[in-house]
Amino acid sequence: MKQILVATDFSQYEKRAFDRAVLLATEHRTALEVLHVITPASIDALCNFLPDSRQVVEEKLTNSVYAQLHYFIDRVESERPITILPRVKIAEVEDGILNSAESCDSDLIILGSHGEHFAHEMFVGTTAENVLVRGKRPILIVKRNASVPYSKIGVLVDFSERSDTAIRKACELSQNAMICLLHAFQIPNHEQLRKLGVTDEKIKHYRSEFYDQATKEIAKLSVERKDDLISRVVEMGYPPTMIQKWTEKLNFDLIVMGKHGERLSSVIRHAVHNSTCDIMIVE
Repeated sequence: MKQILVATDFSQYEKRAFDRAVLLATEHRTALEVLHVITPASIDALCNFLPDSRQVVEEKLTNSVYAQLHYFIDRVESERPITILPRVKIAEVEDGILNSAESCDSDLIILGSHGEHFAHEMFVGTTAENVLVRGKRPILIVKRNASVPYSKIGVLVDFSERSDTAIRKACELSQNAMICLLHAFQIPNHEQLRKLGVTDEKIKHYRSEFYDQATKEIAKLSVERKDDLISRVVEMGYPPTMIQKWTEKLNFDLIVMGKHGERLSSVIRHAVHNSTCDIMIVE
C-alpha cells in the first residue's frame, strides 16, 4: 500500500475515520491525503448571505478549510513519522472523493460512518452509497473509534474470484492480524421442502452435504498468513444474520467483503447498515 485517501467533514464520525487512516498510514509507512469536499450548493448558500463575489467566497471558504485541515495534520505529524497532505475540492461529494482517489492513485478510500443517520443515508442513494457503487478501489467504512491496529479480521467468502481478492486485500491491510474466512450457506427452499413433505432427516442430510462441500471449498482458499493466524468458519444461515452473529461472537475489528461491478448486494447493504465493526468493500 502506497497511498491512502481519507475524506472528512470535521464531524466526530469522520474523526474516527481520520484516526484509523493515521494508524494505517503509520503501520504501512505510506502517504496519506486528507480530503474535504466543498459542494457548489454550500457555496451558493453562503453567497446568499455574504456581499462578496462567488470567487471571493470560494477563496475564503477554501482557505478556512485548509486551515482546519492543517490543524489536524500538524498535531499528528508532530507525533508520528508520516507525511499527510491536505486536499480541498469543489465538487459534489462523491465526485470529489472518487476523482481525488483517481488523481492521487489511492490504494484505499476511508470514510466515516455517521452512526444512526448513516443507515438512512445509505438507503436513499447519497454520498456513501454512491461512492460504494461507483468506486473501483477498496473502501473502508469506519464505525468504531480507532486507537490500535486491526487484530482480528473476518473475510466473507463465496468461493468466487472476489473471495480471493477480499482475502488478499485483508492480508495487505494488516500484516499481523488474525484472518478468519467466513462462509454462510443456505439450503435452497428449506421451508418449502418441509411443506412438500420432505422429512427432517432428509433435510438434515442435505444440510450435511452442503456443509461438507463448503468446508472442502473454504479449505482450498489460500491465505498469506502463518497457520496459527488463520481460521475458517462454515455455518448454515442467512448471511446478513450470520455476519452480525460472527462479529459479536468472534469479536472482529473488521469485516471484508467483495462486490461485483456497480451493484451493492443485499448482504453488503445489510452489513454496512447493521454491522457494529468496520467494513471494507473491495472489487
